[in-house]
This record gives sequence, C-alpha cells and structure tokens, in this order.
Amino acid sequence: MRLFKLVAIAAGILIAFLVVGSVIGFVIHAVTSLVIAALVVGAIVVAIKVARSGKQISRKRTEREVRDSDVTEHSRPLPRADVEPVATSYPAPRPTAAAASSQDIDDELARLKREMGS
Repeated sequence: MRLFKLVAIAAGILIAFLVVGSVIGFVIHAVTSLVIAALVVGAIVVAIKVARSGKQISRKRTEREVRDSDVTEHSRPLPRADVEPVATSYPAPRPTAAAASSQDIDDELARLKREMGS
C-alpha cells in the first residue's frame, strides 16, 4: 500500500508538471504570435504613412511650374533665418509713426489670432 501511494504521488507530480508545462508553452506561443502580429501591423501602418506623405510623382509638369502671371509685382521672397544680414551703405528705413502705433499692433495681433483659430 505504501508503494502504491508513492507511485500515485509520483504520477500526480508528473501529470501536474506536464499540464503546467503545456499551459506555460501555450502562453509563450500566444504572446510570441501577438508580438509578431503587432510588428507586422506596425510596419504596414508606417509604410502607409510614408506613402501618403510622399510627393506624388504622377503630377503633370505644367502643374509644378510657377508661372510669371501668378507672381504679383508686389511680392518679394521671405527673409531666410540661416542667412546673415549684409551691411549696406545706405541707412535702414525708419518705421513711420502709423506703423509703430500700439493700435495697429493690437489690430494685427487680433487678426492673426482670428486666422489661427484661437
């Protein structure tokens, strides 16, 4: 009887070990599958974002060209921040009293806020 109890306990331990090992193996396999699926979906999302943000190659050449009639005679290029100013032999123009008044500045600030949507 004592031998039978020892064999039963050993068999129970073996069965418990196999069940726990199977459950742990299943969990590890499921987590690995989820990680691989997440990597694949992430790669697809990144590829779609890169493709949508890139320039379209199929545009017509005439749409890309800037025509002289589109440029007004009063337009000028924006100042570049990476270029140092060059000293000139003539003095810089002084701002007029109307341009420096606080009312004009407040009006301009209000206009910019409306355009920015805040």
